[in-house]
Amino acid sequence: MFLSRTLLIPVLGLCSAVALASEPAVTLADAWIRALPPTQPVTAAYVAITNPGAIPITLTGADIDGVGRVEIHTTREVDGLVRMEQLTTLTIEPGETQALAPGGAHFMLFDLAAMPRAGDYQQMCLNFQDGGKVCTEAAVLKSADEGRHDHHQHH
Repeated sequence: MFLSRTLLIPVLGLCSAVALASEPAVTLADAWIRALPPTQPVTAAYVAITNPGAIPITLTGADIDGVGRVEIHTTREVDGLVRMEQLTTLTIEPGETQALAPGGAHFMLFDLAAMPRAGDYQQMCLNFQDGGKVCTEAAVLKSADEGRHDHHQHH
């Protein structure tokens, strides 16, 4: 009996510490991929990422079914011209939502197996610096105004 209590008390303490240390989940919403004509070699994907936790989280990339390479990009005005530039990471501060949307930060999709077709869904998995990954289904749409079902997922 002494051996059981000796092992049980530290295990219970460890479980409590893990439960207290766990942060609220990262939330994804409104994930979508832009459908373009099949002759186009690249397209873009968008999603809103919410960090309800107490510490910043850093997005390092994404994996999307049927896509060979996904890069994080942003759109900036430089010398009066709008230019896209690649980002290596994107940090979402505690309590904030970072909307990857047309005209701002977004994913560029390269090396497509085929251009995603409007009306389809593809799995989108976001990768974070802490090694975490969160996945959701992204609707394939012709535009942001097109109706879609919101799919929410947590990290």
